[in-house]
Amino acid sequence: MTPSQVWPPQLLAEVIKITHLRLQVTRKRTGSLERISEEAYEALDRIQGFSPEQLSESKASSREDWTCIGNVYKSAVALYCVLSLQSASVLPETPTLRASCAAHGQHLQHLLSTSLSSPRTRMFMFWPLILLGVEAVHGDATTRDFVSKHLLELSCVVGTSVPLTAQRVLASFWGSGDQSWDACFDRPYPFTTQIAVDIGRVYAPRQRDLRDL
Repeated sequence: MTPSQVWPPQLLAEVIKITHLRLQVTRKRTGSLERISEEAYEALDRIQGFSPEQLSESKASSREDWTCIGNVYKSAVALYCVLSLQSASVLPETPTLRASCAAHGQHLQHLLSTSLSSPRTRMFMFWPLILLGVEAVHGDATTRDFVSKHLLELSCVVGTSVPLTAQRVLASFWGSGDQSWDACFDRPYPFTTQIAVDIGRVYAPRQRDLRDL
């Protein structure tokens, strides 16, 4: 099974939607920012309403693993939605959204502690781990150390330096004094071959920036 095959279809659809909203803003597509913001809140509501249990019930086996994967990706996609769209000025920076991100970050770290220790699921945790790394700019050294440690371990498991590149990018971000998504991913990186979504099936094939996925 490839990383793209573990994505819950509903959450994959929301990632595509969020990416499209970011592109609308950055490319100054037609449509008011107010409408785009409304669509962003609707996407966040759908993400929050996603049921990992329903995902696992649709599988013939390994339902416990599927529930874990569903919960991991639910929190990761929620973080992607808020952090990337706040950076694009689509969503505001409010105490409520900050508290939501903090809660998803804590939950995601707890889930990753389990899923990264399992040979059955750890290969699918690169993208969620990066999302935790971006959220960790708001957290403490413990979370950052957790992300760095597991990116190093993933590099050994997959046999490539891509997780190490992600580790360096995140470390630079943590020390930059900036907290925005686009400050972390300020240029293209060769992560798209490792990031769990095969976005090339939706948009014209070209290397994509991690900040837009």
